[in-house]
Amino acid sequence: MPADAKALNTSQPTVAPAGAKVSYIPGVQLEMTPGKDVVIRIPGIEQSYRGRIVGYDPYDFIIASVRLPSYVRKKLTFGNQLILKYIHRGTIYGFRTIVHNVISSPASLVFFDYPDVIEKIDLRRASRHKCNIDGKLHTTDGDYECMVVNVSETGCKISARAGARDMLKTTKVDDTMVISMSLGNNNMIKLPIAVRNISLGKGIIYMGSMYLDIRKSEEKLIQEYLDKIQRLTR
Repeated sequence: MPADAKALNTSQPTVAPAGAKVSYIPGVQLEMTPGKDVVIRIPGIEQSYRGRIVGYDPYDFIIASVRLPSYVRKKLTFGNQLILKYIHRGTIYGFRTIVHNVISSPASLVFFDYPDVIEKIDLRRASRHKCNIDGKLHTTDGDYECMVVNVSETGCKISARAGARDMLKTTKVDDTMVISMSLGNNNMIKLPIAVRNISLGKGIIYMGSMYLDIRKSEEKLIQEYLDKIQRLTR
C-alpha cells in the first residue's frame, strides 16, 4: 500500500444522499464480483463516472473499467484518492481508496486498493411527492424518454414505454442507469440511479429507484422543487 494511503481519511463519509444513515463494516466483508456496476467519484471533480469491476486480488487491489476524460486520468496518478459506490441487494455501499495505476490502452482501467473500511448507506424512508417531470433514461442499451412521476430527496419513480423488443423491459432490481430530469428554470440534473422495484402494465414500465450519487447542489435543486410542489399544491 502506498505511503500516501496513511493520509486516507476513512472516518469521513463518502458523499451520501440527504437523509442517509451511514454505518461502517470491515473491508474483508466486501461483496463485489467482476461485472458489478459501480459509480466512481474523484474528489475535486464535480461529475461522477459509471464503471464496472473487471477483476481483483482479494484484500490487495481491485480493477475497474471506466471511461474517463484525459484531464481526469491525469489527476488519477499513483497515490491519489477516489470514492467508489455500488449497490448490493438494495443497499448502497461505498468506500474511499487509493489509486495504484490508470491505463487507457488496450482498455480504460483503474487499479486501486482493496478497502479497509466500507460504508453501508441506509436511506431513511423519505416522503415522495407526485409530479410529472420530463426526463430521459440513459442505459447501456440506449436512451429512453420517460416521466418522473414522484420524487424525493433520496430517489424517484420513473415511467417509460417498454415495447416487446425494448431491452428496457429486461431491467432487473439493482440494475443501474442514469436519469436526466428538468426541474424548471433551466435546472437540468443528471443522476446515477439504482432500481429498487419494477412493475409493468400496458406497455409501460414503472421503476422505483434511489440515487447512487448526488451532489449538494443537486440536493438543493431537488429540495427547492419539492418546496415548490408543497407550496403550490396544498
